[in-house]
Amino acid sequence: LAVDGKTDASNRGDMLTQKLIAHLPLLLHENPRDVAIVGLGSGVTVGSALRHPIRRADVIELSREVVEASQHFVSENHDALRDPRTHLIVGDGRSHLVLSSRQYDVVISEPSNPWISGVANLFTREFFELAKSRLTDGGILSQWIHCYNMAPEDLRGIIRTYQSVFANVSLWMPTRGDLILIGSDK
Repeated sequence: LAVDGKTDASNRGDMLTQKLIAHLPLLLHENPRDVAIVGLGSGVTVGSALRHPIRRADVIELSREVVEASQHFVSENHDALRDPRTHLIVGDGRSHLVLSSRQYDVVISEPSNPWISGVANLFTREFFELAKSRLTDGGILSQWIHCYNMAPEDLRGIIRTYQSVFANVSLWMPTRGDLILIGSDK
């Protein structure tokens, strides 16, 4: 799946990351029921989340074309958009979190690379604090960071910013080019 010529999902190299960004917080949370996923991509992440006994998965995707393209991954994502627990919201993920009063046990943020135009605001203190404000007590924010084609100081800056928002942070490296940050105040 490519957006403006940049690959944003595949059924090869980043498959482990697409799955783990959902499995890690859902396994670490005591009783996850409601999940928000910022970014649909191939749908593998929401498909992985639905493997858990959650009640609801709100998936917020900016692009209708990405929603259409996710249909090419139904065998990998277990036809996640047809699961009755999935609620697709076509719109801006940040705006959804600002305007919604819904609370989530887990928020999963899997935007494209921070250096892509319009994406950098999903790697800021303001966004991390916004996502945190939508978490229930003990909630977890799972954040994907693509660390290739990024200056080391920029990557360190994102990680430091994330750490400044959450009391407890762990960093996972499922593949050489991807990091997952798990943050919670519990």
